[in-house]
Amino acid sequence: SSPSPKSAIESVSQYLAPSIPTDENSFKKIFDEYSDPVSYKQKFLDQNAFLVYYTKGFDGPNRPSIEDGPVPKQTLQYGARNDAWDAIDDLIAEIGFAKSEGAWNLDDILPPLDRAIKALDSYLSLVPSSDLEDGKRLMNTSW
Repeated sequence: SSPSPKSAIESVSQYLAPSIPTDENSFKKIFDEYSDPVSYKQKFLDQNAFLVYYTKGFDGPNRPSIEDGPVPKQTLQYGARNDAWDAIDDLIAEIGFAKSEGAWNLDDILPPLDRAIKALDSYLSLVPSSDLEDGKRLMNTSW
């Protein structure tokens, strides 16, 4: 038989509590320690967004737009990290509400949990397979 909504939500809560930081900066710091650093080009684009937008990325005559080219891996990593945080933050809030109000409804918990899983999968899709294997080995030895 399947667990009750209350026991399922409490199980998720117990798993999250020791493993995942509940404040944004600590959560993102974990990802930032592994992610590619912000490039000089990205810093320039961020600091000059107004200029880049209105010049359509003009970088001089006979030169391609400064915005041309593939999306940098760092941008994809930070996007997935931010999406993961938003989902985890929503999940923590929903679990807190369930506990405080006794509203044990899986329909409130599953959407942010699903979003978190998808965001983490997106982030991990950018990780070299050798690093993933190393991480799996470390997890198996530390449990």
